[in-house]
Amino acid sequence: ERLVREIDEYMEIRRQRHPLDYPNAGSIFKNPSKETPAGKLIEEVGLKGSRVGDAMVSKKHANFIVNLGRASAKDVLELIRRIQDEVWHKFDIFLEPEICIAGEL
Repeated sequence: ERLVREIDEYMEIRRQRHPLDYPNAGSIFKNPSKETPAGKLIEEVGLKGSRVGDAMVSKKHANFIVNLGRASAKDVLELIRRIQDEVWHKFDIFLEPEICIAGEL
């Protein structure tokens, strides 16, 4: 019973913090450090909600890119590069992808 309650609490936290209402690949970038979460950096450069095609930086959690319907891999990669460029120029921090990118575009 205690375990079920803990799982329910954990899932509720995930529902509140993560964009589960749209398809996504999970967390896009590794956190540069415990004190510096990637999502916070992305939010601080003003990219929350920005889009390339149907790929959008989640308004709920900036370290997620969601597919609003017809996002292509090219859209997602362009958005990833834009995020990396903006964070690099403002903070001099390179955001390393946490996702595995396969193939050529």
